[in-house]
Amino acid sequence: MSTKILTLSIAIILMATTPSIMDGQQILPCGHDHVLHQWWTKNPKMKEQYEQFSKWRQKSNIHQSDIRNTSITIPVVFHILHLNGPENISDAQIHDQIRILNRDYQKMNADTSQVVPAFKNNIAHVNFEFQLASIDPEGNCTDGIVRHYTPKTTWNSSRLEDFTYTWPSDKYMNIYIVKKIDIAPAYTFLPGSGIPDYADAIVCESWLVGSIGTATTANSRVLTHEIGHWFGLPHIWGVSNAPGVECGDDGVNDTPITKGFTTCNPNNVKICNPNIIENHQNYMDYTPCKLMFTNGQAAYMRETITLGLNKRDRLVSEENLLSTGIIGEKPCATHANFYSIYSNICKGETIRFYNLSQVGGENGKITWYIDGASPSYSNDSIVDVTFPDQGEYEVKLVVSSTNGVDSLSKFIQVLDGSNGLTGPILYSFENGNLPSEIQIYNNQATDVNWETLSTLGAELTEGCIFVNNIGSEPGNGAYFETPFYNLSDNNKPSMSFYYSYAKATSTQADTFRLEYTLDCGKSWKNFPGMPGTNTMASNTGGVTNSPFFPDGPNQWKKITLTNTFQALFKNKPSVKFRFFFKSDPSSNGSNNMFIDEINIRNESTTGLSDQNAAAIQLFPNPSASDIVLEIMTESYSDYHIEILNFMGQVIDKLQPVAKEGGKVRFEINKNNKMASGIYGVKIVKEGLNDLVKKIVIL
Repeated sequence: MSTKILTLSIAIILMATTPSIMDGQQILPCGHDHVLHQWWTKNPKMKEQYEQFSKWRQKSNIHQSDIRNTSITIPVVFHILHLNGPENISDAQIHDQIRILNRDYQKMNADTSQVVPAFKNNIAHVNFEFQLASIDPEGNCTDGIVRHYTPKTTWNSSRLEDFTYTWPSDKYMNIYIVKKIDIAPAYTFLPGSGIPDYADAIVCESWLVGSIGTATTANSRVLTHEIGHWFGLPHIWGVSNAPGVECGDDGVNDTPITKGFTTCNPNNVKICNPNIIENHQNYMDYTPCKLMFTNGQAAYMRETITLGLNKRDRLVSEENLLSTGIIGEKPCATHANFYSIYSNICKGETIRFYNLSQVGGENGKITWYIDGASPSYSNDSIVDVTFPDQGEYEVKLVVSSTNGVDSLSKFIQVLDGSNGLTGPILYSFENGNLPSEIQIYNNQATDVNWETLSTLGAELTEGCIFVNNIGSEPGNGAYFETPFYNLSDNNKPSMSFYYSYAKATSTQADTFRLEYTLDCGKSWKNFPGMPGTNTMASNTGGVTNSPFFPDGPNQWKKITLTNTFQALFKNKPSVKFRFFFKSDPSSNGSNNMFIDEINIRNESTTGLSDQNAAAIQLFPNPSASDIVLEIMTESYSDYHIEILNFMGQVIDKLQPVAKEGGKVRFEINKNNKMASGIYGVKIVKEGLNDLVKKIVIL
């Protein structure tokens, strides 16, 4: 048969487990066609080379040769990308998948009895055996299952650079297990299509692996299909075709020309030629009744190895089977590894550590050393540890055997969230000073961080905190954290802050989040209802490719959080906040983001803040000398005020200078002793919640 090269645009494949028709649109289970089309659109010469080779391959007819009886063994590694959700499937589910692959590729599936008579005598025993690797690329012991805690478990098929965990593809068949793929439940590339070695892998959603755990028997052959692609088999309707569009040829001699099927109807499988039954039960079709490879497909896959496409010949060589621990002795190195679900916990809580070490040789032993914890020593594979005091603690695991000793240390942050600030607290970053309780973190390993600025601020301040994004790398992310707040006696907490921000381009898609934790940082959640960066730019700095710095009050916007804030944090004893910014990873850099005057306060109905604004007067403000504070009140008793510096620390306390005429009067900076700057004036009265006003000394 001649190979038909069809020039069709492949539509983005929607996700599904079994093919079906909904609202007239096919929902397809494999993203193979989509990623190939995407890759070849960017690399047309690669497509041309593949097509030329495919024509030669068919004309050479070498795949017509008999299948040898020798078994071919493939070393496999599963990379499980997870966030401790159901996508972190069990070892048992992986082993069940290996069982299914060996069954399907060795013609041991009992349901071959259901194959239609036309193909009964053409069911292939491919004679592939799949085994989990026992030695990793560094020579360490492995069970062939590697778990990676990463947000990449939500997989973007257009980002080849995300294949960061791939072991050498000439030594291992790499299978990535993720929670969600953006185009389809699974996909891979064809060998010879020109992709880089690190992307020569299979990606599959976790609930389609095996037939137990989170998977089902009905969906257990997804990887049987994808591995067929990985060894060179196109879909049964052809490489440049699309399912159900046009009759196509896959280049294999004994698979009839077909459009492909999404349902199982044995009485209606003569679409392309009324005299020829099509192989709708083929593993490389889209029907839910996939049962077989043909002998021609088996020869085609083995030929992919013989030809050395993508170095598949090295993969199955005896030398590689020895080096990956499939055959022979396993003199692998001892390797220490462990993990815990959390890296932060509260003082007095218990955290569990799991041993993931590989112990090579004989007489293997593991030992935990955890200073400051109970227990501080253990030989168990799983250990529950309690930290009675706050601080940073080293957790060390030592692994030893006749093949050597290895150790690994990780650090756990134990926080005390029980002694939080009660408020009201105002952070204005005056004169570019960073309060000691504000902590800055950079989680993207670049030089861009939040930093303070002394030359400008919101309202009347002369300071703020900002991310200087000009010239930064795409995808840079950094955040800063507030201290803990104790709102246990706060019936009506609220927060306000100012922001200023500009987009570098109109299509910029940066990310800003206000996050919070109620459990000492074990988990962080997004505060709902925050404006997106498009809105933030529209409200303040707009779009400019020049370095943005706000030039006045009109380029600052105040956010006041009340109802939702109160619903989440009312009377909560331990609350901590995080201001997070990340530049658009697909852009060429971002512009600057500014935050100022973060204010946590109590707006209880019994508080001073409910008094009429005219009842509390500060004048003149700003002032180069003294400032008068007057409070209209019928009760003169028990008032005093506290003067706060920019860090919220009390630097002075003042009593009224007069109580008469329905007023309580204070004089601030009476002898001009206060340095120029921004100050808070906390009004205190017994039985009422405090109120903070801001003053400026010139």
